[in-house]
Amino acid sequence: MTAAASVDLPPLDGWVPVRVARQTPEVAWCHVGRRRFTEPFFEQTIARCLGEAPFSLLFQHYTPLAALTAWAAVRPGLTPSGFIFHLSRCGSTLVAQMLAALPQHIVISEAPPIDAILRAPFAAGASDAQRGTWLRGMLSAFGQRRTGAERHFFVKFDSSHTLALPLIRRAFPETPWIFLCREPLAVLVSQLRRPAAHCVPGMLDWRLPGTDLAAVDALMSTEEYAARVLGGICAAALAALRCSADGGSRGRVVHYRELPEAVDTTLREHFRLADFTAAELDRMRSVAAFDAKEPSRPFSADAAEKQRAATPLLREMCARWVEPVYAQLAAWRRADAAAATLS
Repeated sequence: MTAAASVDLPPLDGWVPVRVARQTPEVAWCHVGRRRFTEPFFEQTIARCLGEAPFSLLFQHYTPLAALTAWAAVRPGLTPSGFIFHLSRCGSTLVAQMLAALPQHIVISEAPPIDAILRAPFAAGASDAQRGTWLRGMLSAFGQRRTGAERHFFVKFDSSHTLALPLIRRAFPETPWIFLCREPLAVLVSQLRRPAAHCVPGMLDWRLPGTDLAAVDALMSTEEYAARVLGGICAAALAALRCSADGGSRGRVVHYRELPEAVDTTLREHFRLADFTAAELDRMRSVAAFDAKEPSRPFSADAAEKQRAATPLLREMCARWVEPVYAQLAAWRRADAAAATLS
């Protein structure tokens, strides 16, 4: 009998993992019942659930990480239909929200329990094989059918998780994935205004190739650090695209300019989805009319304003650390599109 099989499981129908302790690998589960994940981010759905359902707030299950594998063996979730990786601030939340608009889709967007498996202190001492096992169990728990209508399951990873693509690809070698990108200067302007954790020096213990995090505060400006991070993310995506050990990376580069139309073309074909009905397209297009992160606000294009807001230092750091590898991604995208046209 395996260790996972010997775990005593509490009743987990209608429950999802919401937190993994950073020091000790214990999983906290929240009861969501038939609730769908329709908010822009995983944590927002959980917060709403806790606020509206006293039972979910007062009662939680706590299990060892091995329970993820045991639960997957007892009640396997949907196999992931597609993964969404991104440079950040480039339309990934819009893609997730458009997919989540349809009841047949489960969409998990930047869930902290996934981050814990990839980055928490307890995971640092685990092998890639062990972390892959945990990740498969975690996604199986997220991919459970709750309403009976679900047919497809998508995961939007945090931007920094692109650096873990080799591990994620080994755990899910058959899952198609996309990397969303945008002109890096616009992304950097957005990050300098409202920085994500991975663009703040010292905020995350996330090793970038060629970057000594211990020297960051002394040697790097915020502009340089953010540019190096984005350059590292682009390089990780490019390396995964170039990987051919399995006969193809199953990856695709999608640009911000292609949205929202790409959801019904490039993404639908790449994720092997059936044609959307006219009603389904209307539901998804209605989402695109609003700000993806703040759905109460109408969408407003901001590319020109961000170009004007870029400082000389930011332009210099972008040109040095991001644009060369971003250009290679753009070339890959053009070649991929040309090959698709010929076929």
